[in-house]
Amino acid sequence: MKRAAILGCGSGGMTMAVDLGMKGFKVNIFDFPEYDRNLKAIQERGSIEAIGNLEGKVKPDVITTDMAEAIEGADAIFLAIRAYGADKFIGEAAKYMEPGQIILNWSSYLAALRAYPNFKETAPQDAILGEGAILPYFVKPVEPGVMNVYGVKAHLWAAAMPGNRTPEMMRVVSEFYPNCEAAESVLYTSLTNPNLQVHVPPALLNTGTWEKTGGDLEFYGTLMTPKVAAVMDALDKERIAVGKALGIELLPKPEVLKMEYGQYGVHGETMYEVYSSFASHRSWRPGLTLDEFAAKTAFGEDIMYGYVFISTLGDQLGIPTPAIDTMVSLAQLVIGTMYWEEGVSAEKLGMKDMTPDQIGRYLSTGET
Repeated sequence: MKRAAILGCGSGGMTMAVDLGMKGFKVNIFDFPEYDRNLKAIQERGSIEAIGNLEGKVKPDVITTDMAEAIEGADAIFLAIRAYGADKFIGEAAKYMEPGQIILNWSSYLAALRAYPNFKETAPQDAILGEGAILPYFVKPVEPGVMNVYGVKAHLWAAAMPGNRTPEMMRVVSEFYPNCEAAESVLYTSLTNPNLQVHVPPALLNTGTWEKTGGDLEFYGTLMTPKVAAVMDALDKERIAVGKALGIELLPKPEVLKMEYGQYGVHGETMYEVYSSFASHRSWRPGLTLDEFAAKTAFGEDIMYGYVFISTLGDQLGIPTPAIDTMVSLAQLVIGTMYWEEGVSAEKLGMKDMTPDQIGRYLSTGET
């Protein structure tokens, strides 16, 4: 029986444990000792429970804060973590990986590109590092050990870094996620991340409403107005233009969402049309202050590991990104975080002054 090691015991990791456990896989679940609250809740409950669009209870085979124990004998190592945790989780796992093991971070945000230099030096030579475009589930916690699953994505994308290892990686990943398609590179997966357009404009352009309600509002039902969604469409066009300059043909965000959530009746051609049909998401209420939402869910991921990179890469390639630039500067003004300085730029990923051909070669072979 195949075994998955799941690193990160947040809502995403616990949902993944239920999903894969119900499919008949053995499941190990790990988190660092300083984040063991949910691990303790699982041990006390005796199981993890999911409700909503995925229902069931699963008792993981291994529940641990010991990385070596978590990944020993695992056929696949999956990360379900926030963007800012990728370097720490991948770096620690690389120390204990076995020859031939794969590790795939489902929350892209340039994770593979950020972690690759250290992974190359630390992990066994034939270990594989990869990333998916997005977590396979849209989920929020009900209580420790119990998740409300608003949606399960019907279509996923994943790639290895370097890309010439993707076919080998996908032979393993497809056993766990048959609905996962091989992507051309980890830049495709990071630029396909569906979260990049959706969180920032509704929050920033409704700052007053958010502050008055404390985030106790329907994010999609209240904040996603036609003009806000038009800004999201503008962001999407800039993302696609930067990809095209690199020879990467990216799908428009509405098409990505229809592939992921078509089973829930999602349809439309624009952001507003698609999100207006999103019955599975409509009732979600963040319940966070704007600062909390910025740090935990949106700006600390989408801007830090998305917008800044796309903008700086656009500058390098001669592709203007005025909508993205405006969102970064406005977020910096409203939240007070220096996103332009702290965000991941093309230079920080070692891509400064690379031509499109050089970037393509690096993504494919891992060599500059």
